[in-house]
Amino acid sequence: MAFTFFAPALAESGWIPTLTSMSDSRWAPAYSLLPEGRGLIAGGYSFPADRCVATADLFDPGTHRFTPTRGRLVVPRNFAQASLLPGGGILICGGYNTVLGTLGSAELFDPASQAFTLLPRPMSSPRELFTATTLRDGRVLCVGGFNTHRGRTLRSADLFDPATQTFTPTGQLAYDRFGQDAVRLADGRVLIVGGTHWFVRQPTVTLASAEIYDPSTGLFQSTHGPMHFPRDRPTATLLASGQVLIAGGQNSTGEPEQAELFDPKTETFTLLLNKMTAPRMAHAAAMLPSGEVLIAGGWSVPRNTTIGDAELYDSLTQSFTTLPALPIGAHDQALLVFPSGLVLIAGGKEAGEGKETSLSSGYTKQFSPQQTHHQ
Repeated sequence: MAFTFFAPALAESGWIPTLTSMSDSRWAPAYSLLPEGRGLIAGGYSFPADRCVATADLFDPGTHRFTPTRGRLVVPRNFAQASLLPGGGILICGGYNTVLGTLGSAELFDPASQAFTLLPRPMSSPRELFTATTLRDGRVLCVGGFNTHRGRTLRSADLFDPATQTFTPTGQLAYDRFGQDAVRLADGRVLIVGGTHWFVRQPTVTLASAEIYDPSTGLFQSTHGPMHFPRDRPTATLLASGQVLIAGGQNSTGEPEQAELFDPKTETFTLLLNKMTAPRMAHAAAMLPSGEVLIAGGWSVPRNTTIGDAELYDSLTQSFTTLPALPIGAHDQALLVFPSGLVLIAGGKEAGEGKETSLSSGYTKQFSPQQTHHQ
C-alpha cells in the first residue's frame, strides 16, 4: 500500500501528523525502538483520565500508524525509563504512579507476545526523573532520581543484569541529583550531567557538576571541570567525534542560551559561541543518521509556556539552525529516530496560559538516512 502523503519532499517542509493517534494521551511516557523496526511508547500521565495510564502503543514507521499493544503495563507509570536489552526485550523501570508515588518496580516487555511482566525484585530504591543507560555488556545503569517517599533526591545507583533479571546496587554519586541526563561515551563509561539537588525544607540547588561512571570499577568520579552553567533537565547527546553536546536546561537565572561540548579526553566542558535558537528545558534531543542533532519542544522559562520550536546542531560548524516548529508545543515527549531517518515525536505535556493537558498526537519528519560530513 503506497503512502504518497509521506513523500520526502513534503515531509521536508514540516512536521506531518501521524495517521492515527495513540490510544491514550501521555505525558512523560517510556519509549524505545524495537529490534524489528517499530517503536514502543508506554504509560505516561493522562490529564483527561487524571491518572497514570497502563496502556501502550506500537508505532509502525512504514504505515505511520499507532496500534495499541495486546498487553498493558502491570503498574501504570510516568517518568519511567525504557531500555532495549540484548535479547530484544524492553526493560521499563521506576517512574511515578498517582496512587503509589515513586516506583521501584520494573517490568519487561516482550515484543513477540506484546506482554508486560512484572519483575520479582525491584530496584534498591524507588526512582523518578532518573537516568537509565545501557552499558556495552547489556547491563543497564540506573542513576539518581527523586524519591517521594523519602522527600529527597538520591545518590544511589543500580545495575540491572538481563541474565539474572535483578538489580544490584553499585557505586554512589558524589552529588545526589534528579532531572539530570546521562549518555554512554565511546569508551564505555557513562557521563552524568546537571540535575537538581532537593531535600524537603532545604534550599533547592541546580547543579553544574558532572560525573563519570566507570563500569570496570563500579565507581563514579567527578569530571575535571564542571559545566559553565547549572542545568536542570538538559540533554546530553553523543556526537560522532566522541564529544557530547550538552543543550538546554534551566537554572535560577532562566535557561542558558549557550550549549556546551564535553571532551572525554580532558573531561572538561567548552562553551559554544553560537547560541541555541530557542533556550529550553525538558525537551527532546537525539542524533540523526546525518550526524546532526535534532533538538525539539520543551518548556520555555522566558515565555512561560511549552514550545514547539525545533533546531539542528551541526558539529562541523558548531552552530544551530532553525527548523519548522512542531504544531503543538510540549515537554517530556517521546522522540524516536528510525534507521530510515524518519523521526517521530509523540505525546508530552502542553502547558501555558493557564492550561495543562497531555497529548495523544504524534508528528513525523523525514531526514536524510545517510551519514554526511558531520564527523
